Parts: sequence; C-alpha cells; structure tokens
Amino acid sequence: MPDRSQKTEKPTPKRLEKAKEEGQAARSQDLNIAFTLMTSFLVLYSLFGSMFRSLGSKMEVFLSLGVLPDITKDSFHAIMTELFIYIFQLVSPVLLASAAIGIFISFVQVGPRFTPKLIKPQISRINPIEGAKRLFSLKVLIELFKSLAKAIVIFLLAYNQLRKSWHELINLNERGLEPALLYVAGLILRIAVSIIIFLVILGIGDYIYQRWDYQQNLKMTKQEVKDEFKSMEGDPQIKGKRRQMHRRISLNRMIRAVQEADVVITNPTQIAVALKYDIDTMDAPVVVAKGEGFIAEKIKEAAREFNIEIVENKPLARALNALTEVGDEIPPELYQAVAEVLAYVYQHSGKKVR
Repeated sequence: MPDRSQKTEKPTPKRLEKAKEEGQAARSQDLNIAFTLMTSFLVLYSLFGSMFRSLGSKMEVFLSLGVLPDITKDSFHAIMTELFIYIFQLVSPVLLASAAIGIFISFVQVGPRFTPKLIKPQISRINPIEGAKRLFSLKVLIELFKSLAKAIVIFLLAYNQLRKSWHELINLNERGLEPALLYVAGLILRIAVSIIIFLVILGIGDYIYQRWDYQQNLKMTKQEVKDEFKSMEGDPQIKGKRRQMHRRISLNRMIRAVQEADVVITNPTQIAVALKYDIDTMDAPVVVAKGEGFIAEKIKEAAREFNIEIVENKPLARALNALTEVGDEIPPELYQAVAEVLAYVYQHSGKKVR
C-alpha cells in the first residue's frame, strides 16, 4: 500500500463511489453519543415530574396492601410481567427519542446509504490472527487513548461540580427531604449539562477530524489515477492497436470499392480520388475512395490491378480531396471538370456511360 505522503491527488469520482459501496464514510461516534445523551437527558428532564408521580402512585398502591400476598409461581410470573411492562412504558419515550436522534445524526453525517456488503459474512473477521492485528492496531490504540482522555475529562467535570457543592452536600441532613432532593437534582443537572456540552464540542471536533482523515485515506497516487484512467478509457496501447485495426479495415473496404470506380484522379503522387458514376441511379459522380500519401499509393495500386483509368489532374485532385469525403457526391462547381475527365476516360477506354 502506498505511503500517505505519496498520495497527493484528490480522489476521483470512481474512487469515492467505490468507498461508498464499501460502506466507508466520515462518521463520528462521539457526535452520535453526545446528541443521543443530550436528547435522552432532555426527554428525561421534561418527563421527570410525571415519572416521579407515577412511581409515587405505584409505591402508594404497594404500601396500601399492608400484608404482602402469597407469592406463587403463577403470581410471580404475572407480577414480573406487569412490572416489566410498566418500566418499559415509563422509559420508552427516552428510548424512542434516543433511537430517533441517533438515526437522524447518522443520516446527517453519511446520508441515505444501505451497504449490504457490510453485513455479508467475511472469513477474515473470524480469523484470530487478523483479529489480533486489529486489536493491537494503531487506530484501536488511538481510540483507547481518546476514550481514556474523555473519561478523565468527564470525571474532572463531575468532580469540579461536586467540589463546589461539597459543603452543601454534607449538610443536607439539616434540610428537609424535599429541599434536599431538589438540591441533589439541581446538582445532577449541572453535572449533566457540563458533560453534555463537553461531549457535543468533542463530537463536532471529532467529526471534522474524521472528514479530514477520510479524505486523506481516499487520496490517490499519480500512478493510481493513471491506472484508473486506463481502466476507464482503455490502455493507450490497446486503443492504438484498435485504431490501427479500424484503419486497416477501412482501407481494405475502400480499396475494394476502387473496383467499382470509373476513374482515379491523382495529384499525381500525393493525392488519389476514385470516382464512380451511374447515370441511371446517381445525380452526380460519387467519391468511393480517397486518400493521401500511403493510402493514395494503395488506391492507385488497386486501380492498376482492376484496370481502372488513372488520370493526372492536380487542381481537380486537390479540390476533390478538400471538398469531399468518401460517399459524397462531387460539388456542383466541379461538375464541368469531372465531366471532362469522365468523357476522356470513356473515349480513351471505349466504355459507355453507365
């Protein structure tokens, strides 16, 4: 794998699309965690009063029983089921809000993307040697260091709030139950807010870094760009051979067309133009072959082989070569000159006009 220092070229659209298909994206887990935690806390804070009252009502019902009923296997199952449903209903708003914000933040970071390749089983993932390499890779060590640093900062933020409130905490017994609970709730709120602000700032910074790192990893060497261009456009050597083959086929087709010509008009050495005229089907003579240099020599050779008359007329040869392509009728301004040549050919060879 080329060294990063050699990757100086921006990723091509094909490289970006391939990375997208493989599930690679600039994504920050810290940003997801920060907004998920913030949403969970906000929902919990807004519903805390109703949740507290609901728990109080349940507790009143429980205490009003006086004597606990006999617990049997069936009643225990019913009690646990009811308790589970109650707890789920109590915390479901927090869970749903957290899941929704997690999906939304992921969507904002990477956009709509479904990558079946990521869920496809891979033997390399269960290979213990490869697993050990991933476990002790530089990326894992960096993530471990980030997690430790994050934990230390969170501890210091919590410790700072507790240190400021230490005197009030040790004297809570002097307050009533409700003031003490309100003070503790306020302390927890301050700790949570400071931690959430830190995690949001950390998440935004990590996302910026992940985007930069993603672009750096996708950068290409000059050779990779050339190889990709070759794969998309075709190897220049192969394209050259293909063009050469097409020219040869076109030349052979044009040489065969000379057999149908009535005359070949030459420069005499540099240009050759073969004309055909059929008075019944054509409005004007048609160019069936033309060329310069090597192609002109091939046209003249074919004309000699098929006993086609070769006429030297420099001005007419130049004009036909400049104004027409193979398959074109000659332009009206050349009718007179071509007619004179064809008349000469028919007189000289004894042919009749077709």
